[in-house]
Amino acid sequence: MTTTHTSSVGGRLLCRRGLPVPYIIFFALLALLLLPGTGVYAALPPSIPAEISSGEEPSTPSGQAQSQGQSLRKPLLSQNLPTSTAAETVVYGKEPTPLAPWENSKWSLDSPEIWSDKIAASDTPANLMGTGHMHRKYQPMIGFWWMYMNMGPDYYQGSNAMNLTGLGAVQYGGKPVAMGNIDMFMAQYMPMLMMGITDNLTFMAMFPIWDKQMTMVGLPMGGFMGPGMGMHHGMGMGHAMGKNGLPLQPMPPGAQMGMTALGLGDVNFQAIWKVLDFHRNRLQMNYGFSVPTGSIDETMPDMAGHHVYPYDMQLGLGVPAFITAATYLGQSEDRHWGWGVQGYATIPVGRNSQGYAWGNTFTGTGWISYNFTEAISLNFSGLGNYQGGIHGANPVDQLSIQTAPFIAMPDIVAAWTGGEWAGVGLGVNMRMPGFASDGFQKMATSPESALQGNFLTAQIVVPCYQSWNGVQYGMGWMATVSWQWWY
Repeated sequence: MTTTHTSSVGGRLLCRRGLPVPYIIFFALLALLLLPGTGVYAALPPSIPAEISSGEEPSTPSGQAQSQGQSLRKPLLSQNLPTSTAAETVVYGKEPTPLAPWENSKWSLDSPEIWSDKIAASDTPANLMGTGHMHRKYQPMIGFWWMYMNMGPDYYQGSNAMNLTGLGAVQYGGKPVAMGNIDMFMAQYMPMLMMGITDNLTFMAMFPIWDKQMTMVGLPMGGFMGPGMGMHHGMGMGHAMGKNGLPLQPMPPGAQMGMTALGLGDVNFQAIWKVLDFHRNRLQMNYGFSVPTGSIDETMPDMAGHHVYPYDMQLGLGVPAFITAATYLGQSEDRHWGWGVQGYATIPVGRNSQGYAWGNTFTGTGWISYNFTEAISLNFSGLGNYQGGIHGANPVDQLSIQTAPFIAMPDIVAAWTGGEWAGVGLGVNMRMPGFASDGFQKMATSPESALQGNFLTAQIVVPCYQSWNGVQYGMGWMATVSWQWWY
């Protein structure tokens, strides 16, 4: 594809420079020779058989040189990689043809003309949480992902950063903000199971466990004095009373309090369908759903007698959600370079039992990777994320906002949810030799070493742009590490 594009552009430039017609014809013929399905591919000897047993090389008629066929069947980086048991059909210049998810590959998945799953550069960056790769028929995988997102240190009003001093001057509905975050992180521990049902269909189950922690500090609230607070500065002390007679809890400016939410998130199940697989290019589609197993009842005191529900501290959506993704993967002929693009969407269905619903989430990732050896690769990626705001509101949060003389914290304002960010990531993938076995068909075979089949990934992401609805605590950086075992 790239070669064809480059040749056509070069042809136009030559014409503009007025080169003789024979040169133009020469370059046009050269472009045709490089097109898939013509030229080099079409010129293969017709004696190459369509079906070749696993591990065999195509025979060459007597008297013909073997170099041409061998160059097109260039081995992968290692000579000792295991071979798929699928019957091999060597197809040169094959046009993209949709693959049925219930069928197995009609050609060997180890063919040099097919996208390879046997090198570190073939796998996606760690932040994709395994959603961009597939497995061969009956090939199982167990894995564990750890993701850590560090928030702050700044708040954002739209795309404008502000510190706690700026937050102290912010109001919502004419009321000041009582507390702000000085520290917050979200960690996710996620076991995962995957299984190749066929060569074209993989099943995946993910079980996220969330650990969310935040530390808040009392703000001066701009000298705010509520009813019954007399001339006390800030939030008042002792038995001072707030609006509607609610007691104001002692939380002077500078005092700190924390909140922790720990537990199972929303379990999700996905099926990954290999739609196309041709000329070291692959297209995959994900279809799935999440189950509302995560809690939406995490509360904290708001110093006005309420137990509020900060939206970003909840462990789940509270409703089922549809999940879909599209992933394109590509590799260079020498298998040293890999690249890809993924679009991923989560679409909640309806409002939860607390009366609100998160908006849709869309994440886009593009990356390029380089294989230093078949076992180690580096990848560089660009990411973008959009999170829709909340529709509706939690009634307890609304009660706090309406009756308290202040806003407990920005995290309870439904209108201050959602936004977008973009960032860049750097990661490393490492595969141990022998990972691409044929699943249960070789379960009786002992591994060559304790490391066989193990796969490690790591990545760090930093934002280069972020813009949030209303006033929200910003994103600092994100790290992801994973361990997988393929058999």
